[in-house]
Amino acid sequence: MKWSRYICAATFTGSVNFLDPITFSLVKTWKAHSASIIDMDAQNDFVVTCGCSFRQGSHPLDHLVNVFDLKNMAPASPIPFPPGPTFARLLPRMSTTSIVISQYGQIHVVDLMNPNTSNVKQANVLSYLTKVEIAPSGEAMAMADAECNVHLWGSPARIRFAELSNPVELADPEETHEQIEWTVDT
Repeated sequence: MKWSRYICAATFTGSVNFLDPITFSLVKTWKAHSASIIDMDAQNDFVVTCGCSFRQGSHPLDHLVNVFDLKNMAPASPIPFPPGPTFARLLPRMSTTSIVISQYGQIHVVDLMNPNTSNVKQANVLSYLTKVEIAPSGEAMAMADAECNVHLWGSPARIRFAELSNPVELADPEETHEQIEWTVDT
C-alpha cells in the first residue's frame, strides 16, 4: 500500500501480520484462514484475503473472503463466495468495493459495507485463471489464464490503465465475410 500506516504481510499459516513501516515491529497479527492465504489486497482502510482451510486432511478453498478493517484494527463481515474465491481485489476509486474472482472466471463485485449483495459476471475462459490485476485507474481489469490468454475487461470507450494517460487505441473488429453457399457447381 502506498503511503500506508502499516505493511501487510501474509503468511503460509493463514495469518496477516501488520508491521510498522518505520521500525518493522509487529503491530498486530490477524488469523484470516486456518491454512494458507492464496491472495490478498490492501487499500485505504481495508485488507481482503482468499485462502484455504484444514478439512479432513485436505486444504479446500474457503467459501468466504475475509475482510479486515484497518481503522478499527478488527475483522469486518466476511464476503460469502460459494464458487471458492481465488482472487480478491479492492477497486482503486471505490474505497469499499471489492472484486472477488473464482479460478474459472466467476466475478462478484461486492460492497464491503453490505457483503450479502453482489453483481455477478462471468469471464469466458477455457481453462483456469492464473493472474488477475486491476489498473490503477480502476477502469480496466486484466485476467490471464492457463493457456496464455489475457482477457481484458473494461469499456472500450473509457479504458485507461494509468491515471494520466492517452486513450488506448484498440484494433478494429474483423470484417465479416460474405456467406458462400457450397454446391456441386461451386
